[in-house]
Amino acid sequence: MSKNQKRSVALCLVLVLIQAAASSAQAVRIAGTSVALTPPPGFSPATRFTGFERADLQASIMVTEVAGPFAALTGGMNRQGLASRGMTLISSATPKIGGQPALLLHVSQAAGGVDFLKWMLVVGDTNASVMIVGAFPRAAEADLSAPIKAAVLSTRLDAAAPADHFEGLPFRVSATPALKIAGRMSNMLLLNESGSLTPQGPGAALFVVGSSLGPVTIDRLSEFAETRAKGTAQMKGVRILEGGVTTIAGASAYELVAEGTDTKTGRIVTLYQVVMPERDGYVVMQGLVASSRAAVMLPEFRRVAATFRSVQ
Repeated sequence: MSKNQKRSVALCLVLVLIQAAASSAQAVRIAGTSVALTPPPGFSPATRFTGFERADLQASIMVTEVAGPFAALTGGMNRQGLASRGMTLISSATPKIGGQPALLLHVSQAAGGVDFLKWMLVVGDTNASVMIVGAFPRAAEADLSAPIKAAVLSTRLDAAAPADHFEGLPFRVSATPALKIAGRMSNMLLLNESGSLTPQGPGAALFVVGSSLGPVTIDRLSEFAETRAKGTAQMKGVRILEGGVTTIAGASAYELVAEGTDTKTGRIVTLYQVVMPERDGYVVMQGLVASSRAAVMLPEFRRVAATFRSVQ
């Protein structure tokens, strides 16, 4: 065999190996979403959120679909806006993902005593957006930064839509005539009166069911539940009106009713909440409605909460 023939054979072998490697790194659709990406080696589907994780390295890639325009979602994602949320901007870029505008941010953020780095990608149009956040400890930057950045940038939005809203969720609840399933946001299921994620009226009711994103230790359930209620993002000046232990799906839970001020509208709103401990975390159900309609909607919130069941 001549030298040229040997070179040709060697080149063919290299091309075969490259093609084999490319075919093995296929994009994977994230359960419960219409988003697909190619996870880094060693990452597996997450059990407590929509995305992938390497629990042993405290690394994750979380996918969240948002029923809002790209411009609105990215409007405050500048150095000042990120700083207000405890993040320091390192760099930013504006790639195209599937022909759509996107924003890629590299940020740092401390959480739980650990300094994390994040690659954050937002892509969308005038109707809906997707946010993908890859996070990892700064100590693992040399090993994880490039693979996670590549995974985030491999995002595809043309994957097949999920068969149903519960795909990938470890629980089920039943809708009622008053509260219909509207959609998903990461590992949270949303129900409202219209059954749509389009903007609702200021007095409309919202019911959300989800689970904690990671392990949580709960020593005193009542105190934990009240603290959780007072930290509700949409409310300020939260006052606990009533609370007590209840049983849902054979498990102990804490139910409470609170009142506070809606941070956006200034209206007085009523919060219904159930916190139910589970292995390595908890389930939370929250219903929110204008207090003028609380007498009508509180029974509806309780009706949905009573249908909760785990499917793990």
